Amino acid sequence: INLDIINKSQLGHILIIGGKNSKAVILEVSKSQLNNGQVFRSQVVEVILKENSYLEYITVQNFSKSVYNFCKRNAKVEQNGFMYWIDAGIGSKFTQVLTLTTLDGIGAESKSWGIIFGDENQCFDINSQTIHMASQTVSDMLTKVVLNDRAKTVYRGLIKISPKAANCQGYQKDDTILLSDDARADVVPNLEIANNDVKCSHGATISQVDEDKLFYMMSRGLDEKTAKKSIVEGFFDPIIVKIENEDIKNEIMNSISKRIGAIN
Repeated sequence: INLDIINKSQLGHILIIGGKNSKAVILEVSKSQLNNGQVFRSQVVEVILKENSYLEYITVQNFSKSVYNFCKRNAKVEQNGFMYWIDAGIGSKFTQVLTLTTLDGIGAESKSWGIIFGDENQCFDINSQTIHMASQTVSDMLTKVVLNDRAKTVYRGLIKISPKAANCQGYQKDDTILLSDDARADVVPNLEIANNDVKCSHGATISQVDEDKLFYMMSRGLDEKTAKKSIVEGFFDPIIVKIENEDIKNEIMNSISKRIGAIN
């Protein structure tokens, strides 16, 4: 799906229904042809996955820095269904994304993985939530962020286990690398657990580029800028390698490489 912005405002609503035993992979590529003035974009994505269905929904957002981008994504997953969100956020002036996945049937699973690269004065507000309504459900939430210049992110994650949802597993983690002293990241992971028979955990890291890794790579002949680019690419790699489709993988990596070029 190519969702290029050609007007000053764009409103979109996508509805996806995965029938029983179905399987699909969707790639959404969003760009903007407008570079002057403020541009508004609002999108709603609704997903309903029936029994034993699988959906992989991959987004590559590379808007120009004149775009204010607001997205709300909502998935309901029934018995033994699998919802897999992969979100690459690279462009826009400001992006706010809420991804809510409700595991409504026994054995339902979800993964919500994202990568963000920001520079200049970009701002990303990311809210990722998974609600376990049924037993034996599994969730995995992972976000990797790299910020340069005065870029900023706010990440809020939530795993919620309902009282009737036993034997569930939930995991969430946010890792951030700051390439500039002026960049800022705020991370707020949350667990709300109302059942004792579960395994849930969360974690967050915010750090500068590892000086030992940088020294090692420069001692092997790389200049500082190339070494930093390689470290950033390796940092994103655990999510990128999960994408089996080579065309999709190349689309994301090419976009990221352009953004990494801003590293000083």
